[in-house]
Amino acid sequence: MDENEPPCASPAPPRNPASSLLSDISNFKTPRRTSVVNSNISKSPYPHFFTASKQTPKSSSSNFRRPSMVHSYASRSKVSTSSRRLKAFELQQSQSSRKAELTKEKNLRSLAKSLTVWLNFLFENPENCGCDPFENESGVGNLGKGKRDSGEALGNSKSVGVDTMWRSPKRLRNLGWCGEKKRSEIDSSLTGSKYSTLRESLRDVCSLDDLKQRMQFHLSLGSCKEIFDVMTRVSKNIDEGRIKMKPQCPLVTDFGMKEKAIKALMSYNQVWLRLGLYIIFGGDSFLSDSEVNSDQEMAFLKMVISKQFFSHDGLARSYVYNKMVEGLYRPGYYEALGNVILKRILLLVLVIDRAKSQSCLSLKYGIDGIDGGSPLMFSEKSSIKSSHQLICELLSSDVMHGEGNLLAHLVIIGYKIPYQQSPLVEYNFRVRELFADLQDGVRLCRAIQLLLHDPSILTKMVVPSDNRKKNLANCRIALQYLKDAGVSLKDDEGMMITGEDVADGDRELTISLLWNIFVHLQLPLLINGRLLTEEIYKVQGVEQNNQITMSTPLEMLLNWIQSITRKNDFKLESFASLVDGKGIWFLLDYYFRQEVCCRCLHREDPGGQEGPQSVMSNTDYHDAVQNFILSQKLTALLGSFPEVLQIGDLLEHNAVVSNQSVIILLAFLSSKLIVKENLEQLNFHKLLCSSCQVQEKRYSRIRISCSSSEAVTIEEPDRENGEDATKRFQAIKAWWQDMANQNQISVGKANSHTLQGSLSRKCTTDSQRAYLLLAEIAAVIIQSNIRGLHARRKFRNKMRAICFLQAAVRTWLSVKNIQVVEKFNVEEVTLHLSERSANLKPVARYVKFIVDRSRFIKLRKSVSVIQKAVRRHQSNLHHELKAALRIQLAWRSYKEKVISSITIQSYVRGWITRRMNRTYKFSSILIQRYCRGWLARRKFCLQREATISIQSAIRKFNCMMSFHRCKHAATQVQRLVRGQIVRSRLQGASTLYSKLDEGVSRLPQHSFGMTKMLHSVIKVQRWWREFLHSKNMRIKSAVLIQSHIRGLFARRKTSVERHNIVMIQSHWRGYLTRKASKAQVLDLRVRMQTSAANIDDKKRLINKLLSALSELLSMKNVHNILHICETLESATKYSDKCCEELVAAGAIEKLLTLIRSASRSIPDQQVSKHALSTLGHLARYPQMADELINTKGSIQTIFWELLRNKEEAYFIASDVLKKICSSHKGVEAVRKLPALVKRLHVLVEELTRKANIEKRNVKGQTGKEKSERRLKEAIELVKLITRR
Repeated sequence: MDENEPPCASPAPPRNPASSLLSDISNFKTPRRTSVVNSNISKSPYPHFFTASKQTPKSSSSNFRRPSMVHSYASRSKVSTSSRRLKAFELQQSQSSRKAELTKEKNLRSLAKSLTVWLNFLFENPENCGCDPFENESGVGNLGKGKRDSGEALGNSKSVGVDTMWRSPKRLRNLGWCGEKKRSEIDSSLTGSKYSTLRESLRDVCSLDDLKQRMQFHLSLGSCKEIFDVMTRVSKNIDEGRIKMKPQCPLVTDFGMKEKAIKALMSYNQVWLRLGLYIIFGGDSFLSDSEVNSDQEMAFLKMVISKQFFSHDGLARSYVYNKMVEGLYRPGYYEALGNVILKRILLLVLVIDRAKSQSCLSLKYGIDGIDGGSPLMFSEKSSIKSSHQLICELLSSDVMHGEGNLLAHLVIIGYKIPYQQSPLVEYNFRVRELFADLQDGVRLCRAIQLLLHDPSILTKMVVPSDNRKKNLANCRIALQYLKDAGVSLKDDEGMMITGEDVADGDRELTISLLWNIFVHLQLPLLINGRLLTEEIYKVQGVEQNNQITMSTPLEMLLNWIQSITRKNDFKLESFASLVDGKGIWFLLDYYFRQEVCCRCLHREDPGGQEGPQSVMSNTDYHDAVQNFILSQKLTALLGSFPEVLQIGDLLEHNAVVSNQSVIILLAFLSSKLIVKENLEQLNFHKLLCSSCQVQEKRYSRIRISCSSSEAVTIEEPDRENGEDATKRFQAIKAWWQDMANQNQISVGKANSHTLQGSLSRKCTTDSQRAYLLLAEIAAVIIQSNIRGLHARRKFRNKMRAICFLQAAVRTWLSVKNIQVVEKFNVEEVTLHLSERSANLKPVARYVKFIVDRSRFIKLRKSVSVIQKAVRRHQSNLHHELKAALRIQLAWRSYKEKVISSITIQSYVRGWITRRMNRTYKFSSILIQRYCRGWLARRKFCLQREATISIQSAIRKFNCMMSFHRCKHAATQVQRLVRGQIVRSRLQGASTLYSKLDEGVSRLPQHSFGMTKMLHSVIKVQRWWREFLHSKNMRIKSAVLIQSHIRGLFARRKTSVERHNIVMIQSHWRGYLTRKASKAQVLDLRVRMQTSAANIDDKKRLINKLLSALSELLSMKNVHNILHICETLESATKYSDKCCEELVAAGAIEKLLTLIRSASRSIPDQQVSKHALSTLGHLARYPQMADELINTKGSIQTIFWELLRNKEEAYFIASDVLKKICSSHKGVEAVRKLPALVKRLHVLVEELTRKANIEKRNVKGQTGKEKSERRLKEAIELVKLITRR
């Protein structure tokens, strides 16, 4: 903000902020110079504001006040004066702080734009910033000067990268290139009969000799041998049928599959696809000079793939039935074509993968395709990023026969395609929004890699950086590298810069970090201290022995420009003095003036000595905008120079806001004016007048390198670039001479015309282009101004004509209102006077004059009144327009405030919600962690207890088994011993043995007592065995019964659980169904309510039922009676209101009468059944059941129906009687009829007897069930009657 311009009262943003770096400046006019505000206009305590006075003007009578009021008024006036001064002081403080804020904001915005330009220039032209990723020792050009996929990026050779080797200079040792001996061995193996099988297999694909010849030109011999070895194994598997397509060859017959395959192949970068197709098919059409990515080239490649790659003319001719009919082939054609296409696909992918793997630049050396290496293998728009993915897309399971995973099969036979495209090579490093684009840290790491010549940072950063965690990791890596490089990580106020600040987009800290990077890393690359020191000595005329104290590059820059401006009597204190542009202008003038050979730039001093004269004087070019625009125009003609200062910003702020932006411009100017990188790149001022020497040097260099034909082709682009640079500098020289001539004319020297003529004769050819450019710009500006002038003049003429017509029309309307009678009277008087005497003619003329004058006066008054009205209307319209504009401005500001407050509230609420969500999430995670830990501990404890229980049970079982075995053994031993003892005791002395001959058994001779004892023992044993057998049988029976009972219990439990599951499922499904049909139910309910509101009362269900009930007994047709009874049954079943209305209308008596009058015919029985059902529905409700009980003969009628029916009516009557007997009143009424109760008991006895008889009869199961059911109903009814 200018000092003389009143500041804004509200903290509103600037009215015309620069929208972008490339802002349109066509609508900007030359800024007006600020006018000096007269200080005598206002004497108020608020010099910068126009405020209303808070004191009302005092009248003359206010001086005559009572003495008692004077003191109080004086004290109040003092207090009010002090408060006003205090408020004015506070207001001035707020204004100064606001002004400082705005100045800081402008400085920050301007510096951000300059740093954005610097970063983009660094990423696009790292060589011009002193950052050369590779030393150009091998003669292999890198791709940093062009787009990734353009022909310029691949070199200016005739072919589009097909006949060039894309290799980084630092990777020559790792490409498998071998010595002459090994090379000859590989070459002999390629030319031998080793690959005769491969030659036969690829006969239908391509010629092996031509394939080898084309591959050797683009691949190393080792890579060619590896490709041939792999294809030998792959072709063998394809020929033997282990790898094959489906019999119908879907890539040819299926249009969708074919389009998908073409799309997958077109995902290749067009350069690589043309290289692969050239190696397989040959043909110079793939090596054309046309643009790589043009639509015509893409259409050509698609046509080649469709017509050549997926077809084979030789196979088609050999398998065709009739040459005149296309599309009819003999069996086996599609199988053979599928094998050929399969070999082509695998060969194409393998060749491109090996070529790219051989030529790509490793990430430890830089970014492939930008710092060197070769173009991208896959296009950026494609979703395919690896050779594996391409094979899976081309040869999927829908195409291949019996292949689940083709890649696994191919890897087994040695077909390996490892290349995968990194996301970093596709990253767009161009900076558009500085603070937003630097948040991911990738561009920051790239800048550090270029400035430090350290590609190791590329291997550590994370790409793509799509979340905050990755952004923080990249920013921290970048800051760590900066810290190791000695770059300060603090801003001007000493605040530490962290990775979180950069990832969060902190504007001030990010700007401070970038400025520190520029000062510590970029300036040493742009400024050669030795050359700059020599230049300073040369400008100051000081010998190099006198040391000048300079420590940092910034101090050297300041000393350099101070030494130049001091020669022109211009004092430069610091970099802040450069914001007016005069220092930069003196700098450019000094270096141009040294080399321009023009006598008009020399002046003679009083001593007679000549010296160089400046193009600009100290009195000219005071406007900073003009100075910087002229400087920017001059530097723009140089080419490869960043546009640090935006013309839009210069016009907007009328000056350079940030002196740091001027420092960036000065640093790049120093690199152009002074620094000599090598002999090939001449500096700025030497190119001005040394074009001939440059050409001689260039031609001599070409002659030296002309020993090989390839060297000539390499030097041709350099020659063209040198010629362009020479032409550019000649144009700059001519423009500068023209400015010198103009300056010479303004000074007024006598010999200016002659010198200008000689200069124009010498430099006509050199200055034509500059003159044409400036003339074109001036013509455009003049044309636009002239067209605007013509338009404004035309509009003013139209407005004048309209105003004249309006005035004429209004005058004519006012004159028209004058009465015609008055005109007639004047003429009559004039005629009368003229007839009386000729002497009275002057009188008549006087009378006519008086009349005309009165008319003129009236007309003038009318015109003045009309003009007053028109002016009043215009004034009102102007005030209304002004008020409307103010209202609109206030409304827009209010809307902006509302929108801002809503945005702030939304962000605050979102932040609060996210914080609560994070709190809830952390709490839930903590609870889940504790719960899972508790569950795991409990599970472990249960498993441990179960293990202990199982171990104890197993040990107990083992101990019990061993104990039982010992016990059984002891029992057996005891039994045997006791038996032996008893037998010995019983035998005694009565035992005699008869000794027979040897070989004959000895038989004991028993006595009678012994025999009797043995029989007793046998009986006891027999009894004991029977006892044991019966015991075992009882145990088995008990076990069997227990098993059956347990099975019954288990089945019951299972059935109960199944029933519960079914119930839960039914309820859940019902809930889902109700939830799904809720909208339909609501719709139906609304429709029913609507229809019920619009329906006629006569058509309502209740009214129809009542009318039908009234006509029930009078009807003769049984069908109508049956229909009415069915309707009554349905209505009473679902509606209690219908039941109440029917009972009130006497339906019970009519139904009982209808039941009594029914005969035993089937229709009458149906009527009786429906009537009984209706009475049962009425008996559900206690009040209606009382009405039914109180009705005379109702119970007798229902009892008679129970006693005389045996079918369904029996059960309906029983149900009605149960509902009646459910109340005490009903039981009492039934007990009052003992005859019927007795009949009921008789019916029970009869049914019981009948049931007993039917139990003995096996047949008649259906009748048995009915009898049992009738007996059950009767027993229940008897219990109800007799219970109370």
